[in-house]
Amino acid sequence: MIYRLITLLLWPVLLIYTIRISIRDRDRRYLLQRLGFGYGKSHDNYIWIHCASVGEVNTYLPLHHQLLTLLPDSHFIISTNTTTGASTVLRQDLQRTEHRYLPVESASAISRFLESVNIQQCLIMETEIWPLLYQQCSNRNISISIINARLSHRTLNANRFIKSIYKHSLTQVDKILCKSEKELNNFRQLGAENSRLAVAGNLKFAYSNNDDNISAISLNNIPYWLAASTHNDEEFQLAQLWQKIDEKILLVIVPRHPNRSEQIQKQLRNLAIPFAVRSKQQTINKETRIYLADTLGELKQFMLGAEFVFIGGSLIKHGGQNILEAARMKKASICGPHMYNFTDELELLIKSEGCIQIQNIEQLKATIMMFLEKPEITDRLGSNASQAVQQQGNVINNYIELLTLKELN
Repeated sequence: MIYRLITLLLWPVLLIYTIRISIRDRDRRYLLQRLGFGYGKSHDNYIWIHCASVGEVNTYLPLHHQLLTLLPDSHFIISTNTTTGASTVLRQDLQRTEHRYLPVESASAISRFLESVNIQQCLIMETEIWPLLYQQCSNRNISISIINARLSHRTLNANRFIKSIYKHSLTQVDKILCKSEKELNNFRQLGAENSRLAVAGNLKFAYSNNDDNISAISLNNIPYWLAASTHNDEEFQLAQLWQKIDEKILLVIVPRHPNRSEQIQKQLRNLAIPFAVRSKQQTINKETRIYLADTLGELKQFMLGAEFVFIGGSLIKHGGQNILEAARMKKASICGPHMYNFTDELELLIKSEGCIQIQNIEQLKATIMMFLEKPEITDRLGSNASQAVQQQGNVINNYIELLTLKELN
């Protein structure tokens, strides 16, 4: 009851935020569906998968391709919280799969969403625990499984009241398929029952054959290194660093959220560093030092064409971004000190000598210079990283077995 009261008090804030994002991204469907409207009525039975945003969608997709093959008569819904997550889903053009936005944490909005479709089972990716949503699914006998389950840094450090709410929500979950033994213990400490817990492995290690069709982006045969999925302030730090390095190689920045492009361009102009912007179709010349790739859906192609990769979200206290995509492409990678959302993946690659973690911007400069002067080191790190990922095997089979396909049908 206290939690319900809190959500009611926060409703004006949620409404304003939703309207703001809808206007910013020019997405009327986002506004309607986040408020529980505009879904339309469907009479098919669906398996529903919720992925918060781009990272979760990309992690889940290899499993989805397998489910499409194994369940040829089933229909699916993939929901996201963000417009970038929606774009990622829609670009896949997946068979028998719809995209919907998850309603905000409001009893009425959630009820309208669940009444619009017949859901057999719900799969929640990674960290999403929504008490009202879980309660309504339980009331409707919708089976919930958390897959690639992990607990965020924020959840683990929440106060006693919030943890008690999460503990209650976990009693409404049938299965918690954790990505590692460490995460299983974290869920156990939060109060999850042992009967609901299992280690299935890290879906980020899963491989999709669809990636075989990716072609590297070549920028007029100019060599470049890539800053992948960067966040606010990282672009500025990297640009300042790049001003101090006089090398005939291009820095390509792919921001995690392309809608920040104008903000990044302003920072680059203030530094008076020559740059070009992909969304404006600006050409690269011999004076260009930075190329801002502010588009969606091209990160993997840029990664494939890069000499080496810096993993964004790690210079600031964001927790890092997926480090395995670069490893799978045999790319040497560098990450900053803040990788707490990817500790298992980072531990594997460091142990395998497949990446380098730096602690400050000066160490980053030294590592970049080493990579540029000794390309054989980048080749060796990339090869080590690729082998480390391949040795993890195919975790998808674990999930297929533990999810019990009979239930999914």
